[in-house]
Amino acid sequence: MTNPMTPERIEEITNDILNALSMADSKSVIAASKGLNDLLAALEESQQQLKMREEMLEEALNIGSRLEKRYIEAQQTIARQREVLEFYANQENWELPSFGRGQSKVTSDRGSKARELLEEGSDKA
Repeated sequence: MTNPMTPERIEEITNDILNALSMADSKSVIAASKGLNDLLAALEESQQQLKMREEMLEEALNIGSRLEKRYIEAQQTIARQREVLEFYANQENWELPSFGRGQSKVTSDRGSKARELLEEGSDKA
């Protein structure tokens, strides 16, 4: 892959061509001059397109980074939801302590784990 054309390199090539043309006849100079102008215009257009593509790539990377962050947050939320659901789904958490006195873990919780989880979700909305 070639290096991008720097403004200095473009000027150097242009000067080399102009020096060569100064030794040529007028028809050759006119034809070469037109060709040189066309090449310079094409080069400028290519450089503008490259800059635009670089900006688009940077924006795509930013979007990808934001999506990755949201994905990680969603995975963490799912893990917390699973933990709370497993607490309520665990039969042992519904059982009364020995001797039938006191409350089960679920009764003692009174839904606070679920409420906390729901409040977390409403903070992000």
